[in-house]
Amino acid sequence: MEPIFRESIIALSSGRLPSGVAVVRMSGPHVRFALETIVGSVPTPRMATLCTLREAGRPIDSGLAVFFPGPASFTGEDIAEFHLHGGKAVVGALLAALTRISGVRLA
Repeated sequence: MEPIFRESIIALSSGRLPSGVAVVRMSGPHVRFALETIVGSVPTPRMATLCTLREAGRPIDSGLAVFFPGPASFTGEDIAEFHLHGGKAVVGALLAALTRISGVRLA
Protein backbone atom coordinates (compact mmCIF):
# COMPACT_ATOMS: atom_id res chain seq x y z
CA MET A 1 0.00 0.00 0.00
CA GLU A 2 1.30 3.49 -0.92
CA PRO A 3 1.90 5.80 2.10
CA ILE A 4 -0.66 8.59 2.51
CA PHE A 5 1.89 11.23 3.49
CA ARG A 6 4.74 12.11 1.14
CA GLU A 7 6.57 14.44 3.52
CA SER A 8 9.61 13.54 5.54
CA ILE A 9 9.69 14.37 9.22
CA ILE A 10 12.56 15.28 11.51
CA ALA A 11 12.83 15.49 15.27
CA LEU A 12 15.33 15.62 18.07
CA SER A 13 15.23 12.03 19.30
CA SER A 14 17.74 12.33 22.12
CA GLY A 15 17.25 14.13 25.41
CA ARG A 16 16.80 17.77 26.24
CA LEU A 17 19.35 20.33 25.07
CA PRO A 18 22.03 21.31 25.83
CA SER A 19 23.71 17.95 26.03
CA GLY A 20 27.01 16.32 25.15
CA VAL A 21 25.58 14.61 22.09
CA ALA A 22 22.28 15.09 20.27
CA VAL A 23 20.56 12.73 17.83
CA VAL A 24 18.28 14.10 15.13
CA ARG A 25 16.23 11.46 13.35
CA MET A 26 14.59 11.81 9.95
CA SER A 27 12.07 9.47 8.32
CA GLY A 28 10.43 9.54 4.91
CA PRO A 29 10.92 9.76 1.17
CA HIS A 30 13.40 12.68 1.24
CA VAL A 31 16.02 10.98 3.45
CA ARG A 32 18.48 10.08 0.70
CA PHE A 33 18.31 13.58 -0.80
CA ALA A 34 18.79 15.14 2.64
CA LEU A 35 21.84 12.95 3.31
CA GLU A 36 23.34 13.89 -0.05
CA THR A 37 22.63 17.57 0.65
CA ILE A 38 23.82 17.73 4.28
CA VAL A 39 26.48 14.98 4.37
CA GLY A 40 27.54 14.84 0.71
CA SER A 41 26.58 11.20 0.16
CA VAL A 42 24.38 8.41 1.44
CA PRO A 43 26.41 6.43 3.99
CA THR A 44 26.71 2.65 3.86
CA PRO A 45 23.51 1.30 5.45
CA ARG A 46 23.65 0.72 9.20
CA MET A 47 27.22 1.99 9.55
CA ALA A 48 27.95 5.14 11.53
CA THR A 49 29.95 7.40 9.22
CA LEU A 50 32.06 10.31 10.43
CA CYS A 51 31.22 13.38 8.37
CA THR A 52 30.93 17.14 8.27
CA LEU A 53 27.32 18.28 8.28
CA ARG A 54 26.98 21.21 5.87
CA GLU A 55 24.46 23.66 4.50
CA ALA A 56 25.31 25.40 1.23
CA GLY A 57 28.93 24.32 1.65
CA ARG A 58 29.27 25.89 5.10
CA PRO A 59 29.98 23.52 7.99
CA ILE A 60 27.34 23.15 10.69
CA ASP A 61 29.19 20.55 12.79
CA SER A 62 31.17 17.34 12.57
CA GLY A 63 29.39 14.20 13.65
CA LEU A 64 28.06 10.84 12.60
CA ALA A 65 25.43 9.99 10.03
CA VAL A 66 23.63 6.64 9.92
CA PHE A 67 21.31 5.45 7.15
CA PHE A 68 18.64 2.78 7.66
CA PRO A 69 17.00 1.91 4.32
CA GLY A 70 13.34 0.98 4.28
CA PRO A 71 11.47 -1.25 4.51
CA ALA A 72 13.89 -2.84 7.02
CA SER A 73 13.87 0.18 9.37
CA PHE A 74 12.06 1.36 12.50
CA THR A 75 9.25 2.96 10.47
CA GLY A 76 9.37 0.93 7.25
CA GLU A 77 10.63 4.07 5.45
CA ASP A 78 14.17 5.29 4.87
CA ILE A 79 15.60 6.76 8.07
CA ALA A 80 18.64 8.92 8.74
CA GLU A 81 20.18 9.70 12.10
CA PHE A 82 22.50 12.63 12.62
CA HIS A 83 24.64 12.39 15.78
CA LEU A 84 26.13 15.79 16.53
CA HIS A 85 27.24 18.01 19.38
CA GLY A 86 24.34 18.85 21.67
CA GLY A 87 24.52 22.64 21.78
CA LYS A 88 21.26 24.48 21.11
CA ALA A 89 22.76 26.54 18.28
CA VAL A 90 24.27 23.53 16.50
CA VAL A 91 21.10 21.43 16.70
CA GLY A 92 19.00 24.44 15.71
CA ALA A 93 21.20 25.02 12.66
CA LEU A 94 20.83 21.39 11.53
CA LEU A 95 17.06 21.39 12.04
CA ALA A 96 16.79 24.67 10.12
CA ALA A 97 18.94 23.33 7.26
CA LEU A 98 16.87 20.16 7.02
CA THR A 99 13.52 21.96 7.07
CA ARG A 100 14.69 24.21 4.24
CA ILE A 101 14.67 21.10 2.03
CA SER A 102 11.36 20.93 0.19
CA GLY A 103 9.08 18.26 1.63
CA VAL A 104 10.82 18.09 5.03
CA ARG A 105 9.09 19.31 8.19
CA LEU A 106 9.38 19.02 11.95
CA ALA A 107 7.48 16.09 13.43
